[in-house]
Amino acid sequence: MRRHRRSRAGGIAITVLIAVVALGGIGRAAVNVSKSGWTWGNPTPQGRTLHAIAFAGGVGYAVGSGGTVLATGNAGASWSGLTTGTSGEIERLQEPSPSTVIVGGGGGCITRISNDGGQTFTRIFNVAESGCPEPVAAFSFLSPQVGFLLLSNGSVEATSDGGQTFARRTGIPTTPVSSGGGVAAGVAIHFIDPNNGIAIVNNPNGTSSAYRTPDGGVSWTQVPLPGGSQVTSLHFIDARDAYAIGPNTLLRTTDGGMTWASRPIGGGNSFNSIDCADLSHCVLTISTGNELVITTDGGATDTVKTTSSSLTYGAAYASPTQIVAVGAGGATVISNDGGHTFATLSADIGGEYSRLRAGPGGLLLAPGAKGDIAISSNSGQSWNVIATQTSAALVDVAFATPQLGYALDSAGGLQQTGNGGGSWQTLNPGTTQSAKAVVAVGDAVLLIGPVGVHRAVSGGRFEPVSGRAVANAHVSDYDLAGSTVFAFAPGTATLIRSSNAGASWSAVRLPLTNRRGRTSERIRSVAFTSPVRGMLLDSSGRTWLTGNSGASWQEVLSTGSSDGVQLAFSDPGHGFMTLRSFGGGDGNAYVLRTTDGGRTWHPQTVTLGSIGEDAIVASSSQDAAMLIDGVAPGGGPLQRLLFSTSTGGDLAGPHESLVLSAPERRLSRGALRRAHGMVVVNGTLTGALGGEQLVVSRRNLSGGAWQHQQVIAGANGGSFTTTWHVGASSVFVVQWAGDSGRTGLASGVLTVTVR
Repeated sequence: MRRHRRSRAGGIAITVLIAVVALGGIGRAAVNVSKSGWTWGNPTPQGRTLHAIAFAGGVGYAVGSGGTVLATGNAGASWSGLTTGTSGEIERLQEPSPSTVIVGGGGGCITRISNDGGQTFTRIFNVAESGCPEPVAAFSFLSPQVGFLLLSNGSVEATSDGGQTFARRTGIPTTPVSSGGGVAAGVAIHFIDPNNGIAIVNNPNGTSSAYRTPDGGVSWTQVPLPGGSQVTSLHFIDARDAYAIGPNTLLRTTDGGMTWASRPIGGGNSFNSIDCADLSHCVLTISTGNELVITTDGGATDTVKTTSSSLTYGAAYASPTQIVAVGAGGATVISNDGGHTFATLSADIGGEYSRLRAGPGGLLLAPGAKGDIAISSNSGQSWNVIATQTSAALVDVAFATPQLGYALDSAGGLQQTGNGGGSWQTLNPGTTQSAKAVVAVGDAVLLIGPVGVHRAVSGGRFEPVSGRAVANAHVSDYDLAGSTVFAFAPGTATLIRSSNAGASWSAVRLPLTNRRGRTSERIRSVAFTSPVRGMLLDSSGRTWLTGNSGASWQEVLSTGSSDGVQLAFSDPGHGFMTLRSFGGGDGNAYVLRTTDGGRTWHPQTVTLGSIGEDAIVASSSQDAAMLIDGVAPGGGPLQRLLFSTSTGGDLAGPHESLVLSAPERRLSRGALRRAHGMVVVNGTLTGALGGEQLVVSRRNLSGGAWQHQQVIAGANGGSFTTTWHVGASSVFVVQWAGDSGRTGLASGVLTVTVR
């Protein structure tokens, strides 16, 4: 652990050495993502940046990027992920009681409340959670029912029914909504009881003004603040004692906010958060995140801590002696001695990994840079790293048994282990060309590509496989259906099959192949569940299904997307399609899920990032794992975000439905001309609360790219309407990524025929 030295204005120099202590009872339960049934496998407990944390007794919550809300019932020793139903940035929270938490963020457009310990979250105040007209700057709840919102424009909204309805109170003076007008912006609010409260607004020059109300926001009176104060948040310990923090600002009141005094450690610090165990003992974070500040005398003096190699943005007391701090990339640290020493709760296997492969008995494998292999023996719930003999990047890995495995590196080198990766020996691959993939089938090992297949049996020599279909085939990847191997190369029209462990191969006919055996089709991905049944995703994003080894293909018209990357199926009915983007392209990684053999595909949101080729494995109708490429807190690539699901990626929730309809499903060309080429498509999301964001998609029945419209479900029955300009017969689908406690949905295909 590095020593950290900091010189503060005033001549105080503090050197800190953090001792990392072992804490018994630390658990690492699977943490769900915010909008689906996927859970984090690496990093743990999760990898999204956390901005704030709060405790009520041993029950605590932490919030962060991507709609992340975590809960702990044991003072931070272990965490679970809550399904918030949003993927926006959550930056603040309040915990009036252990079972009630209010979270906010998204530029002030996201405000949600849970009264059941985070099992479900309800959207309050703003319906649209992006681009809302009245952003919420801060909130203060006295109970699950009674609370106040301060809007950025200075408005104050009061609720007495847990956010179902709001009543507008008098706007804060000097803000745009006040009777005298102004340009100050609301930043912080706190109510001591239903009548007495204080609000902070910031002036254009950055300084703050404070106003108190004795009558629940009907009237406001200015309270003097020390000159130059820049307040961003308030923290009340009790009805009389409180702190206010911000850039170069630490203020304290002992009379309920009537008067405020500066504390010495405020100068030279830009505080981001504060939490106190009592009147004197407080922990603060700073905006840059590189230090934790602890004071034991109410801000007269401090001790500076460097608790993690990651940045820390929020810290709170779980008890008078226990501090939990959270920050960048999900970093989580804990102290049991009031901040003298800290231990790390979060973990990360490190490294970079390029693809995900299935092994025997539920084994999962990810070849990585510098000769490393990430390996999971529990379906992706947790991961370890084993090293091979090489420092070169591995391009593929395959295990025939949990002990017998093969690793292929980028230079074409091949290694074998007979003890589960404990030791490795180098093999002769039998070719000077660098193979692109390795697969173990029975007692045979196959090296795929770049041209043809090389095969070794029972530890023998690798020999090229002969035969017209395989000898000159440009192949680089494969799919397994039991013991049947399908080899192909993305971007080509080559798809070959072997049902005898690679000894001989035959060509598989592609969709749209003419009588001369020619096709314009190019492959992105294939997924076969038997030697004869499988799906193919082509380079234009169209999906095809065969049940007779490619003798014929039927197009699957229900995906609603041209952005598919990979198909993964465990059986004919259950599968996934990974996507480059979905809907408006919000930067999150999405998959489409089908449970009915491709008749419908509903989206699932996983996390911020992108999904590459060979990044998902579906091992059963409910079990799957995924590798996502993310962005590190510093902005660089992060190619080790690993996830798993034991629910098929879906949430348990009410059985709702999503349907489409059209007033006219059959149109003559004359009727279409009279309508100026416009077609109306309506839909309904049953059980809608209002404000759900849906994606309606359309393409020509004959082919072409999908077009998309984002719509909002109305609170009046969940209805919505879209209008499209069409020139030919078209197909339509609507998809929804789900919400808090509600799984994603998709409609069947609606066809509008133009004759």
